[in-house]
Amino acid sequence: MKSIWKSLLPSARKNAERPARGKSLSYEPLEPRIALSAAGLVDVGTQPEGALSGKIVYTHGGHGITGDYPDAGDWSFQRPLLLNMIEDLGNQDQMTFFSEYLFQAGATVVPLRPVGHQPNEVVLDNDDTEVTFTGAWSDSSSPIYFGDPGDVPYRFASTSVTETATANYRPDIPEDGFYPVYSWTRYGSDRASDFLYKINHSGGTTEVTVDHTRVGNGTVYLGTYHFEAGTAGSVDISNRSDDAGTVVIADMIRFGNGVGDVQQSGTITGRDRTDEAGLYWVEWHVDHSQGISSSEYRSSSDDRTATVSLSPRYSEYMNREQSGSLSDRVFVSFHSNAGSGSNRGVLGLYNSPSGATPNQFLLADTLAREVNDDLVDQNGEFEHNWFDRGSIVTLDRSDIDFGEINNSRINNEFDATIIETGFHDNAQDADLLRDPKVRDALARATYQGTVKYFNSVDGGATPVVMLPGRISELSAEAVGSGSATVSWSAPLVSDAYGDAPTGYMVYGSTNGYGFDGGTFVAGGATTNHTFHGLDPNEGAYYFKVAAVNAGGEALSSEVVAVLPNGTDKNILIVNGFDRLEKSQNPVQAGADRVRPRQSNSYDYAAQVGAAIEANTEGLVVDTASNEMIISGDIQLTDYESVVWILGEESSADDTFNSTEQSLVASFLSGGGKLFLSGSEVAWDLDALSNGESFYNNSLRASYSSDDAGTYNAQGVTGSIFEGLSLSFDDGSQFYNVDFPDVIAPSAGATSALSYVGGTGGTAAVQYDSGASTKVVNFGFPFETIVDEATRNAVFGRVLDFFEYDVTLSDVELILDNDDGPSVYSETGSWTTSSSAGFNGGTYRFAVAGTAATAQWDFSLPYAGEGEVFAQYLSSSNRTTDTSFQIDTGNGVESSSVDQTSNSLIWVSLGTFDFTAGNHSVVLDAAASTGGSVVIADAVKVVLTAPSTDDADFNSDSAVDGLDFLAWQQSFGTTSGADLPQGDANADEAVDAADLVIWNTQYGSTTDSSVAAVAAAMSPSSASKLTTADASALSQAATQFYLTGNSSGNASHHELIAVHEFFADSTLQDGHPRESEVFESATGQAPSIRVIHGVGASVSSPEEIIDQVFDLISEAGLRSSALFVN
Repeated sequence: MKSIWKSLLPSARKNAERPARGKSLSYEPLEPRIALSAAGLVDVGTQPEGALSGKIVYTHGGHGITGDYPDAGDWSFQRPLLLNMIEDLGNQDQMTFFSEYLFQAGATVVPLRPVGHQPNEVVLDNDDTEVTFTGAWSDSSSPIYFGDPGDVPYRFASTSVTETATANYRPDIPEDGFYPVYSWTRYGSDRASDFLYKINHSGGTTEVTVDHTRVGNGTVYLGTYHFEAGTAGSVDISNRSDDAGTVVIADMIRFGNGVGDVQQSGTITGRDRTDEAGLYWVEWHVDHSQGISSSEYRSSSDDRTATVSLSPRYSEYMNREQSGSLSDRVFVSFHSNAGSGSNRGVLGLYNSPSGATPNQFLLADTLAREVNDDLVDQNGEFEHNWFDRGSIVTLDRSDIDFGEINNSRINNEFDATIIETGFHDNAQDADLLRDPKVRDALARATYQGTVKYFNSVDGGATPVVMLPGRISELSAEAVGSGSATVSWSAPLVSDAYGDAPTGYMVYGSTNGYGFDGGTFVAGGATTNHTFHGLDPNEGAYYFKVAAVNAGGEALSSEVVAVLPNGTDKNILIVNGFDRLEKSQNPVQAGADRVRPRQSNSYDYAAQVGAAIEANTEGLVVDTASNEMIISGDIQLTDYESVVWILGEESSADDTFNSTEQSLVASFLSGGGKLFLSGSEVAWDLDALSNGESFYNNSLRASYSSDDAGTYNAQGVTGSIFEGLSLSFDDGSQFYNVDFPDVIAPSAGATSALSYVGGTGGTAAVQYDSGASTKVVNFGFPFETIVDEATRNAVFGRVLDFFEYDVTLSDVELILDNDDGPSVYSETGSWTTSSSAGFNGGTYRFAVAGTAATAQWDFSLPYAGEGEVFAQYLSSSNRTTDTSFQIDTGNGVESSSVDQTSNSLIWVSLGTFDFTAGNHSVVLDAAASTGGSVVIADAVKVVLTAPSTDDADFNSDSAVDGLDFLAWQQSFGTTSGADLPQGDANADEAVDAADLVIWNTQYGSTTDSSVAAVAAAMSPSSASKLTTADASALSQAATQFYLTGNSSGNASHHELIAVHEFFADSTLQDGHPRESEVFESATGQAPSIRVIHGVGASVSSPEEIIDQVFDLISEAGLRSSALFVN
């Protein structure tokens, strides 16, 4: 069973009985955020400046999948799968880690394989329609450019101290995600040395400058940023520059890396470009360019041979040696080594004098020694200790010169080395090279060695200051409406972890993924900053912190969320998911990929913050890392509820250490509410006895088994999740939840979710003490629920259980015959198809007219109107009258479909009124006619949530004229309105939509045939009302309101006069009537209501409306709002 929960705008909801007062239901759609500066954040930031500012680093990850030309179709990795590693893939991972450190230290990064992992790509050339220009630009006639023959090569604009010309590259991003961004620009002596790119991403704008007098004619890395799907993101090339008399040029911008499509013998890999040898990355761009010979990168028609010298050849081509010197550029490539299986440790490679670059040994020794010493210093932090090679950390093979760093390709333009990170044929080294923490340490050490190398070759101009370490303790607390304090602990300082900070950058976000330009906080000892001017109506804010010094900016901390709605302590999010190790790695072609975002991205507070925001408003929400709880900086007992994120935290990292167990137990015994989720908590605490009593008695569950063997769960009947089905991640979206705990209720708890498929069993428990203590405990991580609407709906159920005001969402259930006996059952004889049915699965068929039924069972969490659909593979032998019975709880309804048509689409069986609870849809083969076969495949049920619209503005349990008066008094309010002011649909405005809701819910309507009308009256010549006019109006059962407009054109005495006319007039047919005046307390004109009884005959609604207009006009009411019911 699959389930999708949709939050709909109030106007899209069906009306239902209003919920009882005491728990108000509200809805707040997530709307686009206002400008960051208006939300209290910073619109524009820059690439960090640091020790490597002004330096160019060419970098490469060796090998990669290669076409074995001329053997057609034979693509293979250059190194084999060994000890869960393929060197070709590990090298690209290592290059990505290194590139990030370089960028944070201010370097210009030129990768010869793509950075990171993003299989989507959008490539925009200057003459594409998605590229627009402002200011003065001229067309180039250069023979070297990116583009097709005959294109405008590129455009150029003169620089200016202030921006006067821009080129905007606006891609249509296919899906949300993190995209590396690259530029392709021809270098030249007249280029701006501070050539400005402005990357406009989902968090704001980041400015990056590149000296294109020194580098160009290939892809230059501009950083990785979060983009939302669509066309909101872009890159601007700006002519703003301090380099007078130069130009900027607009040629190509690339977003993402893409999937390989370079052909070799007529075939392509079809794999991510990141998996391919760098040869194809360069070849793709050269093939899409003009004026560049293949000899600039290719030495041989044999691809394996060509990959050896590809990277130095094209780095030399991209390097413009006429500007700058060898001391401001370098080449570093990554490999891992192999030998007898017993060798270990790092080596820096260099060549004999005949093949060496000018300072090659210095470079190799400096980098490798830094790696060796820094990782030895961290012994005890990793699975195995790093092997200390002592004084010998370099290698010059006597039999060959290494082609990738051979000076014959580089021509003394820069130094080059290969860092052999370890030995992938040694079990201990292979374990370490698969560890994300080790890959990160290798990258940092290589970057630190690069700083020391430049300091040696540029006469000490490069400061030997290493960017600080990463902050590991962080919190965000609301300290008032629109104010939040972000607090942190200073990072560790050591030779391996970095130098001391001199300040911090605090980054803010409104989505948790794209961050603003950052707020600088001075002082290395400063550990907090308070933001003011945040918009509490904007929902959740997200923050992360990075330490800074003269060396650059550290990698940023985890992400924390805050909803700054006041000073109440409603909910605390605790991030206890710190684990990052090789067992969490995604696996590709049997080999580990070291990609932290697919293991632990440290930003899961974003899913929780978004879920709270989607379900309710006005709550105050804080976040803290679990270390802040342990230290006592944040007190659990200050909060009503705690959401504890544990992801895949396990025994190695302590899901709850003894201090945390004591604090949580005290919080719960004091009446607190806890929502806990994680896939290894029961295993750690109960199965391994690291907190058995705490898990059983405080968290109200016990361990059953380690792996449910499925990624699906559904709500247990009678639980808070009844009627809900979900899927959590298999690694395709967040991270692979490969060992979800199977648990059982304990100490008074009950099952709330059960696993579907696999071993089955309980996936979550719920506990209600009957007082205030409540617990919801998941055996899998909440943040990995793959569908956002479902994830939000799940959290809404938790909030409702914790007694917060929440939105009810529509329910969509998909019931498939493949879901098994808990969903699908049969009587009689059925056969499994050989063809694919719904979602590529199977379907079942039976002979029409035989005693056979197929039944789909489901449960609904509340009563309401629901539409039922069926899906089937149609064919000419199917029945044209296929009989279904739907048990609605109010009885059994019948429906039929023609299964000869509408193949594999949802076909409606009708809309029905359902009760809450268990239901079924039954296909009856015996009752089906018009063909020989009936098909049982999938059924969908869409239940519309009860309306949250409420027109009882004065909360007196009646919707009447007094409520209309409340609406009338506030009509025209565009923001900040609430229910007492007439805001029926909770959109903070009082408008015509609220009037329609009032009309729908009005409790005294007697003639539903008369339409609701709201209109502005125009001035008309006054005359006295006649008895005949009044009599004609009274022939309909009607009531109407006469309301003065906001400008006061309808005066008090005019309305009183109309009231008196209706009260005193004698109607010829004697029908009952009443008239009353509602006085305004706000200075607006009062209104009157006139109600007439049922007449002997009823005119058409149009006639009644016309008569009312005539009556009001003749009464002398010059301008009013008229409402007829």
